[in-house]
Amino acid sequence: MQVMPFWVKLIGTKDQNLFHLRTNLRYGCTILRHYLDIENGDYYRALGRYNGSLGKPEYPNLVLVSWHGSWKYNQPMERFARSAPVR
Repeated sequence: MQVMPFWVKLIGTKDQNLFHLRTNLRYGCTILRHYLDIENGDYYRALGRYNGSLGKPEYPNLVLVSWHGSWKYNQPMERFARSAPVR
């Protein structure tokens, strides 16, 4: 995910490296969740905020088309729930 370095100062610690895959994904998901909360679940507006292009349709449209076109879930979400914590 594209995460700007200033986020480390805002929500992390200086020893966290955005080039590490897990760290980067955790930051990206946390930031997107933050914007989804601000926008009351509106993915289009949250994606615009995430990309810094709020009010411009290109980025949100590309993401939403890819999401709905490529990632299809045929099973209920309960199937993906974990039965035991991951260690």
